[in-house]
Amino acid sequence: MFLNSYDRSLQSIKDRVNLLGQEVSRMLEQALASLYHQDQELATWVLNHDDSIDDETNQIEEDSLQLISLQQPRQKDLRILAAGLRNVRDLERIADYSCDIAEVTHRLAIQPYFKKLDDLARMGHKALVMVNRAQEAVRLRDQDMARDVFWRDDQVDDLYRALHDEMLQVMRRNPDAIEQASNLSLVARYLERIADHAVNIAEMAVFVETGDRRPFRLLPHHNPEYPKD
Repeated sequence: MFLNSYDRSLQSIKDRVNLLGQEVSRMLEQALASLYHQDQELATWVLNHDDSIDDETNQIEEDSLQLISLQQPRQKDLRILAAGLRNVRDLERIADYSCDIAEVTHRLAIQPYFKKLDDLARMGHKALVMVNRAQEAVRLRDQDMARDVFWRDDQVDDLYRALHDEMLQVMRRNPDAIEQASNLSLVARYLERIADHAVNIAEMAVFVETGDRRPFRLLPHHNPEYPKD
């Protein structure tokens, strides 16, 4: 099918947002792996990729705004571009949190963990699933998948509260574990915020189709059937 210059530019922006999301998901996955395995080389890889994410985010924003200013996008196209502008900022923040996790890896790499990170790994898995499903919802324009991301956020919030409370108890009982426990609590907080950004991205999947900027506001807070990973 023949595409004119405008359509090619719009498709290019959509493709680049998708590729940016894939790179950010990879950064998060590698940051978590670096923490679990105390792998400083992998943590450094994550940190070294942050500049390229920032550069591509800025370039996508510039190209999107240029397309809006020079053309007259159809209403649906305008929503696609507006959603892309918001999504790249959420992706950029997820990349930043991935770097924060990698920095924790460097801080804790030379000391054995005082406990297995099973709960944190479960939380990390759920946050990563949310990020990937949010992007897939945008790509497929799948509103059901977008709502699923919103409901998954409760699970991450529950794990965050439990982990945070556990780390506080550890710090009270064992002064020698304060540094490690406080850093692991930070990672839990980063994952909780990453999940929030995934919800933002999922919202845009619905916005593109409906024009509703707050599509989840009327949904019940808890899904009666918790989604399965």
